[in-house]
Order: sequence, then C-alpha cells, then structure tokens
Amino acid sequence: MHISKSNNIFKKIKHLGVPTNNSKKIKKNDIFFAINGEKENGNIYIEDAITKGAAAIVGDKSLNTKIIPKNILSLIVPNVRKSFGIACSNFFSNPGDNINLCGITGTNGKTSIAYLLHAIFGKEQSSLIGTIENKYGSKKIKSILTTPDTFDLNKTLKEIKNHKIKNCFLEVSSHSLELSRVEGINFDSGIFTNITRDHLDFHKNMNSYYKSKAKLFSYYLNKSKKKNKIAVINIDDKYGRKITKLINRNIKVISYSVKNSNADFYLKSIEKVKNGNKLIIKNDKNEFTLETKLFGSYNLQNILASFAISKSKGLSIKKIFDGIKKFEGAPGRLEKIKNKKINIFIDYAHTPDAIKKSIQSLKKNFNDKKIIVLFGCGGDRDKGKRARMGKIVSEAANKIIITSDNPRYESPKTIIQDIIQGISSKNINKVKVISNRGNAIRFSIKSARKDDVLLIAGKGHEEYQEIKGIKNKFSDKREVRKCLKILK
Repeated sequence: MHISKSNNIFKKIKHLGVPTNNSKKIKKNDIFFAINGEKENGNIYIEDAITKGAAAIVGDKSLNTKIIPKNILSLIVPNVRKSFGIACSNFFSNPGDNINLCGITGTNGKTSIAYLLHAIFGKEQSSLIGTIENKYGSKKIKSILTTPDTFDLNKTLKEIKNHKIKNCFLEVSSHSLELSRVEGINFDSGIFTNITRDHLDFHKNMNSYYKSKAKLFSYYLNKSKKKNKIAVINIDDKYGRKITKLINRNIKVISYSVKNSNADFYLKSIEKVKNGNKLIIKNDKNEFTLETKLFGSYNLQNILASFAISKSKGLSIKKIFDGIKKFEGAPGRLEKIKNKKINIFIDYAHTPDAIKKSIQSLKKNFNDKKIIVLFGCGGDRDKGKRARMGKIVSEAANKIIITSDNPRYESPKTIIQDIIQGISSKNINKVKVISNRGNAIRFSIKSARKDDVLLIAGKGHEEYQEIKGIKNKFSDKREVRKCLKILK
C-alpha cells in the first residue's frame, strides 16, 4: 500500500493500462479508481475489478486494503475523484492543453452559447461538447451527459486535437464541477450565464448550487496553466457579480449586461426588423450594429456573451456578425416548427425561471396573440419547483395543458397534482390535464386556432421519455410533425 499526499499519481501507474472508475470495463493491467458515489461505495467493486485483471486500485482513506492482494498496487490519495481526472488527462497526453478551451456554465444558456460560438468560429476552427451532442469536424455524437464522464471527456478532447481543431466550447454542468469531472483540464476561458433554481435534489440549496458553478472560475480557471485567460461574466445576475470577486487578478474579467451601461459589453438598443431584431452593442467607446433572427431577453444575453468572447479572442467583426446573423438557434431551444396555421415552439425550459422567460419572450414577440403552454415536470427531481412552475405558467399563459415529462419512477398523477398545487382558483379554469404527452400534444395542436402561439416546454431536443427506468423513444418535435401531417 502506498499513501500519496498528491492526487497526481500518474508516474506510479503510467506503465500500467487504462484508468477507469467502472469495474465492468476493467481489462488486464488496468487501474481501478474506487470512487464513492451518492448511493454506493466504490469499495464494493474492488473484488470484481481484481477478478477482471486490475493491476492497481486507487482510493481515498476509506479504501478497503484488506481485500487487495499484495501483488496488486494499492494507492491512497487525498481525493480519488480529482486523482481520476488527472490520471485520465495524463493518459490521453493532456489534450486540453493544445486546444483553446472555453468552459460555459450557468443554469440556462449553456447550449445556446456553445452552438452560437460554433456558428461564429465555424466548424473547421471549432468544436462543441454539451447537452445535445459533441460536434467536431464532420462528427456528431449524441450526448448522455451535459459534461461527459472524465475518461470520455479527455478521449473526446484528444480526438478534437487529432482533427487539428483549435477551439472547443464545453458546457460545464454543476454536477461535473461538484464531482470533479473536469479535473486535470486547463481552461483558456470561462463564460458564466446565470443561476436560477435547478438541481436542488442534488445540491440541496441555492448557495451550494452557486458554489458548484463558481468552481469553474474560483478553482479551475484560477489554477489553469494557460496564459491570457478570460472570464466573461453576466453582471445582470447577482451570482455573476459575486463570481467576479473570486477571480484572480491575472485573469481578464469581461462583463456583459442588458441593463448596466457600465458593462464591458452592453446592449444599448434593440429594434424589431423584418427577419428578427437589430441590436446595438456598446463596447468601450465603440458601438456595433448587428442583426439576429433570435428574440427574447435570454437570447440577447447569449449573443452578448458570444460577441464578447469572440471579439476578445481576436475574431474579425465581420465573421462575428455573419455568424450571429445566420444562426437560427440551438435544437430544442425555442425552436420554431414551421406550419401555416399556428406558431409552435419546442423548448427545453424545465425550470421556473426558464419557462417564465420563454413565455415572456413569446408574448413580447407575438403581441396580442393567445399563448398556450404545454408542460410537465420530471420525476425524482427537485419537487419544490413544481408548484412554482404551475403558478408562473398559469399566471402568464392564456391556456395551459399539464402533462407528463420524464416521470422516471414517480407517478405522473402525483407530479401533476404537485404542479396544480401552485395554481390559484382564479386560474384553474385555464388548465387541461392530459397525462399522456403524445395525446396532450395532439390535443393542443387540434384545439389551437389560427395564429395562436403554442409553447411545448420541458423536453426540447430529447428523443426519449423515461418511465420506470426505461427510456422510451419519444420526441416532441416528431409528435408535432406527425400531428401536423394528419391535419393537412
């Protein structure tokens, strides 16, 4: 047994095989990192890893060394998660060091910014890793997690490096920051969007959630070995203003705002034009006029963040403007489904703040039109947001259809009742409950009148519905198109 004061033990294991935290993937001579999760202790998989040929076992002070034979290397480190991250990065020859790596974090906006930046920089010069997919070169790989597991993340970065792609835009979730999935990776820049209620089943309270998000800047960006580091921060958000105080002086902090004219990048004005909106962005003493097909306050913030980092990285104004003008939005992010009858939008909004902003954006863009909202809430997740979402939607929309989202192991009826608890008696007459999501979508389209606005919220790009541990094939977009085809 060897006790290490450092989490970097790669010199001791580099002559061995592949580092992994999954005993099922162990092959002869591999290294097993016994990581303790929320529900299970990594020690229970040690014997399985040894049986399959593990040459070394790495754990923290709770490592059960009694069950490890003397011929197998056992290593105790201060933090096994961080040690695993460093080992994975080293195993793939630290691929992030050869890429301009931008981490994007926040409750909302991560995906939209990643896609917008990918559009601005171009596919030959950029890649993205995030909630929907990983994109580099001609490759498109569907994602399982917003931020991949440590080994898979470094493997993907290695492939991006091998494709000679200079830039990567990485969505960094609060889970990945809390669980050290990006340990061992050196960031060039970070973007903070906002923090609103989400994932409290995991983080327990907003302060804990904030601290996890802040780690991208207070820990990872601060300790990154890269030069000329940049932090792009939304100072309209109170947590953004707190984060600016945590950033080292050797990092250039760039603020953006739609409210504060003292921000480095400030949205001075917005004007509705034929194909979208014309924006004037103020940066120092300069003003830039550009056009976008996007609408909604959060999309304007996403544009500001993307403009700020692109200009700061030295891209030409023309290239930035062209990218923003052509961009029509990320999949499932207030995505319009074309048809001649009603205005249908598919949106991933699944938090109180996100759904509120989506409805507000639609009301502003479609003045005097009837707003219909179809939504549900996920099972086995933050139950406290359900009634809040019911209250917000029932007060903002003309009509609402409450349905099932991803119920997981919970009863859809229980989830729906939790949502209804937040709806006042004066708004209950707006509500229609249809538990089956497919039936709810068909009803919402058939009952809508010409020029109505229908927002189908919650699942966005997802192509499944999770019920009792099974991911059933299901897509809001596909259901909508199926219904529209029938109604032609």
